Amino acid sequence: MVLPGGSPCPGGLRETVQRARSAPTDREGTRLLPTFASMRSLNMRTLPCILVLALASLFAAPATAQNTIYGYAIGNWRNGPTVEFSPLFETTERFTPAQLIEWVREQWPGSFTDTTEIDVLLFGDIEGGELDRRTLKAKYGMRNLPVHLIGAEAMPSTAPAPARKPSVTAAPR
Repeated sequence: MVLPGGSPCPGGLRETVQRARSAPTDREGTRLLPTFASMRSLNMRTLPCILVLALASLFAAPATAQNTIYGYAIGNWRNGPTVEFSPLFETTERFTPAQLIEWVREQWPGSFTDTTEIDVLLFGDIEGGELDRRTLKAKYGMRNLPVHLIGAEAMPSTAPAPARKPSVTAAPR
């Protein structure tokens, strides 16, 4: 085969077809996979790449760990009667908002057990959380809703990982 301009096809189509036709076959005539000897050169070239990727994934595991974040819960936030603010607490990205709401209700049962609306606001740093908490308190003050800020001597924190609960399905194990 000749390409426009008179140059022959690189790699030679004819050679490729001949190599495919001369590949070993089994009794039914199906072409077999290349032999180990023909794959050895390919493996020797890819082995360093595989080792580098394996080492990179080993060292990348700590980099994908869950980050520390901060948050606070706010209860009865729509219409009161008293808007409840939890203290700022430390947690990780591993917790879902539902798990954090459950944790907040366990930590401060007097303030968050009977709340009608509850939400958790999350922040990347302590300063952002404290600023948002003060700003939101001032906004609720402008709406003439009473606000109860729960104080804490030390910053509370959740467990490193949420507790695993058994599944509630009826499926056999």
